Amino acid sequence: MVDESKLDLPSMWEPETDSLRLKALGKLAEELAECNAAVARCIIQGIDECEPITGKINRHWLQDEIADVEVCIEHAKRILGLDRDRITARITKKYTYLKRWLDSTALTQAQGGAE
Repeated sequence: MVDESKLDLPSMWEPETDSLRLKALGKLAEELAECNAAVARCIIQGIDECEPITGKINRHWLQDEIADVEVCIEHAKRILGLDRDRITARITKKYTYLKRWLDSTALTQAQGGAE
């Protein structure tokens, strides 16, 4: 239960100051943003289309950015001392949920419904 008497107090948080943690978090944020851009491009243009200037296939760009995010996640786990067991448990739970959601979406589409 939330102690409502503390809701009016200003937050006493302090920004992260450890330079190694800042670097790990900053790089992860940068790579997540680049991955987000690649995902958006795949949605807008199609995953098998090419970036108009460089000619790079969107699928290849997305694969590269996912790889960059994955390595930054591993680095952040180590540098920040994150609980790998907790992360693994959450991955398992989320995977199960997403699989059910995608399966129900496919079933709905197969039955002629829209999702």
